[in-house]
Amino acid sequence: MRDIDKALRALDPAKLTSGEDPVRVHARLDAIVSRPRPTSPGRSHRPRRWVLVGAAVAAAMATVFVAVDPFDTTTQPAYAVTPQPLHYQHSTRSADQVLEEIARRIEGLPDDRPPAWSSEHFVQESWSLSTRIDGTQVTSAVIPEQRETWEKPDGSSRWTVRTRRPQFQNSEQRKLWDETGAIGEDPKTWSGSGGPSESSTGEPSSSPDGMKKWLATGQSSLSPGLTFEVVPERFMDHVFSPAQRAALLRVLKDTKGVVYAGTVKDRAGRTGEAFSLTSRFGGLPNKTTMVFDSSTGSLLAYEEELTTDAGALHVEVPAVIGYTTFLTSERIA
Repeated sequence: MRDIDKALRALDPAKLTSGEDPVRVHARLDAIVSRPRPTSPGRSHRPRRWVLVGAAVAAAMATVFVAVDPFDTTTQPAYAVTPQPLHYQHSTRSADQVLEEIARRIEGLPDDRPPAWSSEHFVQESWSLSTRIDGTQVTSAVIPEQRETWEKPDGSSRWTVRTRRPQFQNSEQRKLWDETGAIGEDPKTWSGSGGPSESSTGEPSSSPDGMKKWLATGQSSLSPGLTFEVVPERFMDHVFSPAQRAALLRVLKDTKGVVYAGTVKDRAGRTGEAFSLTSRFGGLPNKTTMVFDSSTGSLLAYEEELTTDAGALHVEVPAVIGYTTFLTSERIA
């Protein structure tokens, strides 16, 4: 992850120079986003960091579309279409108070995971500013992707991704999307698989200290920004027990800068408790939010917004630049 952060800082859109050869910029950015990163066993999802790297790429490429873009995306809107933000019912309660209440509520719940299991099954729906359809950067519509993953105990996995129906904030956006080629109108499906992994992070601890060490596996330290990156990733490839979820919530409780954003309905219509972190982690000022089910401690949703400065990104701030909705997380005997 550290090499991705360095690449992102180097590609800070606000610092890009206009004199560089567009073809060289295109080649360098493509090489960065296509470079694989070390992953924990069976991970087949797109990590959060790619949202910001992809956003930087999108901004950089906006300056060179005429020279190198074969898809005529210069006809797409000046400002990218982004999703409506969630509507939070704000509260004056503190994050540590609410997180501790949920942790106490769930820590004694029975562990209903089968002791012997054949696979873990995950379903998420996600979108990011860097979405591409048939190689084309899509800025005229919000086109979510639904990813379904099956992972075995040995770390091998298979997954299927399907694009969802394009979304818009108003009829004018839909009209412009239609006039610019209706990119993403026809659903796309693709799939893949990964072989067994020799390394494993193992089962996480049910104590806050042990959970924090588990979350920090492969990292020299766990900063607040990195915590808000790693926790959603872990929910993408691990099915937690109630006691483990309680420990994870207590890690968040002790994380500096976390605020309680209130109750909210996620993009699947489920009500949860929202916790946010505002920082410059990744480069630009942003707010990341995680929404948890108050009765189970399960992660329902992850949202990322640019707050006050979009750099050279073609969005009007504040703007949602990525989200993931966690729909299924289960172990199958």
